[in-house]
Amino acid sequence: MSTLAAVWLDAPPAGWSELLRSDPNATAAHRPEVWRAFTGTLPGLTARFAAVMTNEGLIGGAPAVIERRGGFHWIFSMPMILPGAPLARAGRHGEVDGAVGVALAALRRETRSLGGAWSLYRPRGPAAAPEVLAALPGETRMLESGVIELGGGIEEAWRRVDRKTRQEIQNAGAGLRFGEEAGALDEAYTLHAAQSRRWRTHAPLPLELSRRLLAGGDGGPDLPIARLFTARDGRGLLSAAFALDHGRETLVWWSGTHPEGRAREAFGFLLWSIARWAAAGGRERVNLGASPGLDPVAAFKRSLGAVPVAYPVRWFDASGASAAGRLLALAQRWRRRGRAIGTAA
Repeated sequence: MSTLAAVWLDAPPAGWSELLRSDPNATAAHRPEVWRAFTGTLPGLTARFAAVMTNEGLIGGAPAVIERRGGFHWIFSMPMILPGAPLARAGRHGEVDGAVGVALAALRRETRSLGGAWSLYRPRGPAAAPEVLAALPGETRMLESGVIELGGGIEEAWRRVDRKTRQEIQNAGAGLRFGEEAGALDEAYTLHAAQSRRWRTHAPLPLELSRRLLAGGDGGPDLPIARLFTARDGRGLLSAAFALDHGRETLVWWSGTHPEGRAREAFGFLLWSIARWAAAGGRERVNLGASPGLDPVAAFKRSLGAVPVAYPVRWFDASGASAAGRLLALAQRWRRRGRAIGTAA
């Protein structure tokens, strides 16, 4: 266990921008603009930052979001199971993980939280030590994201796409046009909401949150933290994907495809076009996300050459909550029975 200690701050200190550039595991979810978009859009959310500092300065840290509803609290490394693994200086990840884990345990006791989750997606390693996770009361489950690796170039990534999918993408590309269209959000969201209704455990993400992210989180003019990609033909929108973006990784967060677009393989064409766009922009990978309980979706990602990246999510229990809180947590767990949250660690 780490001998370092993390302190809770309202915002990351000087040095976080450097870790965002230098840590190969950095993602868009580590950008403070994303946290501000959540807290500025969704009620009851407060962002905190666990900073691990020594006389060398900031060694590492991680965001956390506290959700408050009706006097009860939940703690998430990031909402909606977005990446929340601590960033750290080279060789210091184990120490930083331990310090952040201790800080999360203290925050959990302080708020008497009913639950929450710590998602430790770290595609370049190292994996979080099991004892760090076990120190937080709850259950560890494994999720698996499909990741298109771009480090060897787009042509090498293309060779990993299976033959049938390559043919479908090439055929679809003859009649479709790829673009980045922030102004098409409402149209794209309509496709996303219609598609989500077909999946009993997958609710559409809030439209206003996506709108805020496309605006830069707090309306700033800096490098976009979110992008909306589209595939159209001469008649209109066939497929769209909303992505969170970082210099190392583009994360495809939500999507929607018209029934005609599915028949024309528009979504495969769109995802591969995003991979080409990302490679041209110097991104190292495209994260297609996890698909727990959706085996056909996971198989589709593999057909695009995506490699599985497994990572733990520690789901916190309500053992430190009040009696009323424990009853509420039990009721929530009953309502969510059957929802896929990953496989046993």
